[in-house]
Amino acid sequence: MSDRRWLASFAMPWLCAACLHLRPASPSAGPDGDRILITEEKITHSGALNAWEVLKRLAPQFRYSERRGQPTNLERRGRSSILLSDAPRVFLDGADVVDFRSLTQIPASTIFSIEILNGIEGTTYYGSNAVSGVILVRTKNGS
Repeated sequence: MSDRRWLASFAMPWLCAACLHLRPASPSAGPDGDRILITEEKITHSGALNAWEVLKRLAPQFRYSERRGQPTNLERRGRSSILLSDAPRVFLDGADVVDFRSLTQIPASTIFSIEILNGIEGTTYYGSNAVSGVILVRTKNGS
């Protein structure tokens, strides 16, 4: 009987520890976290003029290509797929933005925040077309 008590007292903390889940990354997690939150303060401090420049300066997980000052390509860094698009999905105040090049038309002074979700979180909330992540742009006057 004492062996059972000892086993129960020894095993119980380990079992309870195994039941605990890790806390999800905070919304302001860094590049290695699940999300990146770029706040209005960070946007102002960056000196960027539009949403495209904000992303170029503050979101290192993407690769940006330009020609003559105009965006030509936006892809996630790392391995790419031959079959899938490596471009992240972009949403502006909840509406799907079809062409990422329109990010140059959004003045940085009107942006409230930009939230970037990784591929796993992106597909969880936005479907299989978001395997390269999701960029959520929220403006000050948007809904």
